[in-house]
Amino acid sequence: MKIKIDKVDQNNFIGFVNRLKVIDTFIYFKIKDEVVQASAYLPQRDAVKHHRVPVSHVFQLEEGTMEAAGSKELKIAFFDASRLTDAFKQFEFGNVRAEIEFVENEEDFVATEFRVFNEELEIKLSCSEPSLGYKDLTDSQIQAIFNVESANYVFDMDYTAISKVRSLFGLDKEETFSITTSKDGVRMKGKTYNYLVTDGFEGTNGTDVTLFKKYLNLLDKEDYSANVMDNRVVLRSKDSETLLTIATCQTAE
Repeated sequence: MKIKIDKVDQNNFIGFVNRLKVIDTFIYFKIKDEVVQASAYLPQRDAVKHHRVPVSHVFQLEEGTMEAAGSKELKIAFFDASRLTDAFKQFEFGNVRAEIEFVENEEDFVATEFRVFNEELEIKLSCSEPSLGYKDLTDSQIQAIFNVESANYVFDMDYTAISKVRSLFGLDKEETFSITTSKDGVRMKGKTYNYLVTDGFEGTNGTDVTLFKKYLNLLDKEDYSANVMDNRVVLRSKDSETLLTIATCQTAE
C-alpha cells in the first residue's frame, strides 16, 4: 500500500524535521485527520516538544489518497534526521514528488519506505520501526504534559530576549539559571547576570524556579508565552503550533 504525494514543500518539510532533531536524531511523526504531528522527548522526559502542521503545509497529496486510511493514523520514522534532510537538499527547489509505502496493522499504518523523486533524480529512504525510538505518547498524555491550568504566572518572551539570555549564559559556568518575578516584571538570573525579560506578566508572584540552560537551545526562532509552574515551564510558540515543556530542577545551596 502506498500514499502518493504530488508535491513536497522542501522548505517546510526540512523545517519540520529540524524542529524535532534538536531533541533527537531519531525522527518520528504521524499523519492523521489532515494533520502532521510529532512529539519528541529526552530520555527522562524532562523536556518534551510537540509540533503540528496541516498536511497541506508540507505535502500536496494526490486526491483521494488518504481515503483508504479511514480513521487510522500513518506512522513514519527515520533513524537519522540529517540523512533525511540531506536527501531533500539534493533536489533543486521545484516540483519534488514522493510516495510512502506502508503496511497495515490492527490499529494503524506503519511506513516502510519513503521514495522522493522528480524527472532527474530518485532517492529511496528506508523507514524505521517507530517503536525503536520513542514510546508513543497518547493524546491524554500530551494534554497532561502541556496542561497549564496550574500556572502561577504567564509572561511573553520574544526571540530577541531569548537570544540575549543565551548570550548571557556564557558569562558563568553554572549549568542552571533561575526565573523570578517582582513588581518590575520577570527576570532571568544567573550567578553573574540579572536580566529583565519583560516588565509585565499575568498571575501572582510565584516562587523562583530553576532550569537547566541547555533546554533553551530546544526553542525555535520564534516568540513564546511561558507558563510557569512549580514543577515545569510550558512554552507555547506564538508563531506556530509548537509546545515545549521543561522540567524545573532543584539545586544544592
